[in-house]
Amino acid sequence: MSIHVQTDFPGGNACAIETLTEGATDVIRFAADPHGGTEALWFFFRVVECAERPVSLELTNLDSLLGDPSQWDQVRPVVRHAGSPWERISPPAVHLLPDGRHRAVWTVEPEYDSFEFAFCFPYSLGDLEVTRASFGDYWKLDAIGVTAKGRRLPRLSNSYGAEESDAPGLYLLARQHAGETPGSWVLDGLLRRTAETADPSALVVWAAPLANLDGVLHGDYGKDPFPHDLNRAWTVPPMRHEVLVLQRDMNRWARRCRPALVVDLHAPGGTESDGAYFFLPRATRPTESIDAARRAVESILPALPKNLIRPEPVIQPSYPSRWSEDGTLGVYVWEQFAIPALSMETPYSSSRGVLFTREEYRRLGARLLDGIRTYLNGLPNSE
Repeated sequence: MSIHVQTDFPGGNACAIETLTEGATDVIRFAADPHGGTEALWFFFRVVECAERPVSLELTNLDSLLGDPSQWDQVRPVVRHAGSPWERISPPAVHLLPDGRHRAVWTVEPEYDSFEFAFCFPYSLGDLEVTRASFGDYWKLDAIGVTAKGRRLPRLSNSYGAEESDAPGLYLLARQHAGETPGSWVLDGLLRRTAETADPSALVVWAAPLANLDGVLHGDYGKDPFPHDLNRAWTVPPMRHEVLVLQRDMNRWARRCRPALVVDLHAPGGTESDGAYFFLPRATRPTESIDAARRAVESILPALPKNLIRPEPVIQPSYPSRWSEDGTLGVYVWEQFAIPALSMETPYSSSRGVLFTREEYRRLGARLLDGIRTYLNGLPNSE
């Protein structure tokens, strides 16, 4: 049998696949599948029936992916051989084609007759269960509803809290955009640090770790899909069923603690590599909401590893949007609870020369919790 590509597994994504042999090298040309969305970036596939020769992996739709195609020489996907952990691959050669298009080319030396290749470290239900189970009964796992396709939508909590409780509350989300796996690995580190250090009676933490679960399992990138981006569907009433489920869960959380902060974990355009950063609300939002978010970020930043954070770690977005800002999580949280909702973006590959491993993502998440607790301790009634 000749070399070929498989995508029929959770998270799989690739399209326009072509396989051929050039001299002593097998060549796989592929594109990142937008899965019906406006933007594309995520890919994840398995190469099988490898021979004992190099495999050239050529990403062909670079110019229509999110990010600057001329900077893809900074992007380092991950590879996993049978029985081995995921590892970063060397940077690609970015070829400028005669008509002005770009193509990224990586080379893999197969260790066995198959390997897996992904834009960044995948993270799905199995990874979440490993972390949850690592801490005994600290994390409760509940299905708070179902997705648009009828799957159970999971939520972790360290405490259910209680009506009229004065314990501060933290609500966490990741993967509103399904392919933004760095957000999951940062959350994973935060969940681990919480279980190691936080008394559930003193800090009520609820987390929706796979907000766009259908997209995660389908292999979507998930940013600006038709008809509604999950993070632009937080209107009242909401525009997507998952958001309805999350809104009602967040409202329950707010009744069972003293709601203090919401954190939403994302990843930016594929070529950004100068570190993680936070978005403030847009300038059109109420000054009070902008100031509250800024104070939260300023309290959190000293705890974060400097080599994993942008030199300018706070951005107020002004780029054009296909959507109304009124439909974002941050707007919903401020209007419902008058507390900040921070959006944190973490790169897919590296930060200021530091290559992100899963351990580095987790380290950032652990330190993020430390900073959040500093912020919470400084709030009124923090005693």
